[in-house]
Amino acid sequence: MDAKDLYQSLSADNKRQLQQLAAEICEKYDRGDKAGQYKGRVVLFLGAAVNYHLSRPGFEGIYGKDDRPPLGNELNNYFIDALFAADTTTERSDYMKQERLPLSWVSQYYQETFSREAMVDKLAHAIDNKRTSPILNALAEMPFKYIVSTNYDHLFETALDRAIANGYKKGYKKGVYKPNRGDASEYTEDFGPDISAEMPFLYKLHGDIRDPFNEDGDYLPEKDAIVLTDEDYLHFILRMSQVSSNMERGLTDQRLDLYPIPQSINNAFSGLNRNTFLFVGYSLRDYNLRLIFKTALWKKNVDIFRALQKWSIDMKPDEVIKNIYIRDYKFSFIEDDIWSTVPYLYKEMFGKEMPL
Repeated sequence: MDAKDLYQSLSADNKRQLQQLAAEICEKYDRGDKAGQYKGRVVLFLGAAVNYHLSRPGFEGIYGKDDRPPLGNELNNYFIDALFAADTTTERSDYMKQERLPLSWVSQYYQETFSREAMVDKLAHAIDNKRTSPILNALAEMPFKYIVSTNYDHLFETALDRAIANGYKKGYKKGVYKPNRGDASEYTEDFGPDISAEMPFLYKLHGDIRDPFNEDGDYLPEKDAIVLTDEDYLHFILRMSQVSSNMERGLTDQRLDLYPIPQSINNAFSGLNRNTFLFVGYSLRDYNLRLIFKTALWKKNVDIFRALQKWSIDMKPDEVIKNIYIRDYKFSFIEDDIWSTVPYLYKEMFGKEMPL
């Protein structure tokens, strides 16, 4: 199988949109301003579905189901099976699966049944030490200045290391969400002028699965920033709203570096630097993503943001949310799977086929 086989079924309209997106990303990289300060003004939002694999004949050898981390429903079933592993029948696990409960609730139930450490350890065994996909490798080579990921795994870091080895990047900076539970008040990492398309900033908004454990496998609760359970998300919402509330009241000196999103990324939503936004691996039906999106826009000029280019690669976007985002924010949707769109985008940007 060749990369060109993956995008043969793309519609003419989707090809036109991807050509436009490729030209825009390249233009943002090539031009910048006179000092080259704003080169690579593209923000990539990276979600779990970027690890989706194709069910096509001949594809399993390229990137199979066992190569990737489990997706949401698969992870749900993984926790449920572990909850009732001691049962002599599958009656209770089958019932819970049929309920289609959200992963945040199931993981919370697992945590309350066992412990926080057990829940995070179970998550780590499910998602860590998987194989990076050709899609992630291709995205890592593209000139994005900022990458905001809600994935816990290290696959994109591996892809960036590969891009560095192949000369596409000089390095990268990395930051991880700080939950600041209890009396903790760690500042959010930011790198400001040190960031460029050749030295991008990867920010892990929902934590990093390797942080809560040391080399001996001991659990370090103070390093646990995983956002997965209901309580994690509620805490995250409160953290998001804290600085926004201070800003609304005019308290702009209240340590904006405590805000969960780095200010360099948060400022991208202001429109001052004419950033482009690309969402890959997400469904905009995801309530948590929309919360992040709405909070980042809090008290900003929405009309300016509407003028920026915003793209979402989503095979089957929810029609209601799609209409809202087109109407209110001028989003453009490319409705096809990532294994068709990203190889074509890569070809348009680099003038060669995406490596498989």
